[in-house]
Amino acid sequence: MYNDPTIVVIIILAVLAGGLIKGTLGFGMPMVALPIIAFVIPATTAMIILCAPILLTNFLQIKFKQGISSYRFLPMILSLIIGLIVGARLILEINLNTITQIIAVSIIFAALINCFGFQIQNPNKSRERVITSIIGFGSGILGGISTFYGPPMLAYLVASDLPKEKFVRTVSTMYFVGSFPLYGSLIYYGFATKEDIFMSMFLIIPAFISQQIGTRIRDKINQKQFRTCILVTLIILGISLFIKTI
Repeated sequence: MYNDPTIVVIIILAVLAGGLIKGTLGFGMPMVALPIIAFVIPATTAMIILCAPILLTNFLQIKFKQGISSYRFLPMILSLIIGLIVGARLILEINLNTITQIIAVSIIFAALINCFGFQIQNPNKSRERVITSIIGFGSGILGGISTFYGPPMLAYLVASDLPKEKFVRTVSTMYFVGSFPLYGSLIYYGFATKEDIFMSMFLIIPAFISQQIGTRIRDKINQKQFRTCILVTLIILGISLFIKTI
């Protein structure tokens, strides 16, 4: 499969595009790269080879010394991990077309709810813990079956109106932590081969290069432009995926 130059070029271009969006918005590597790569290789294989690029790009954006947005979203992270493990097991039982439809509807919902100016201000802490736990688990299920770590989670974070750098750190922390149970489950269930792992390691190079370009773009846009870019990206992606399932 990886002996075909055309397939390899398409995979590299997809990762370059995903890294650029990831660097700019703080998310988007699997959302952009996975659908493209899945046109030329099986979707589960595409998920596996994106493992190393996803881990790297998220790690670089965490910035440990600055931390995530306090511990406000810790319940979301913990429930996300549980959902990812459950979701990875469901890959064996869910039709891929159904997965695509779920992703598309979730993305469109996430974007539309924020287009109407929905914002979460001074939330009740106890209530938010319950809500974020539910959102985290649902996002984990979605991420486990597709590596899309959940538009519901992104919708909540956008509605929380975090400053762009704090948004990027928080999202990247969730994606990074969640990558371990997700890919550990995929390997455990026998989806990965040695060739897939080698390809995944190679894709670190284009992912890193394009992410750095994306980071420079993010530095030049303000908070309002950043939020608009996120919503436009989610809407376009959701519509395109939904059309694909028709």
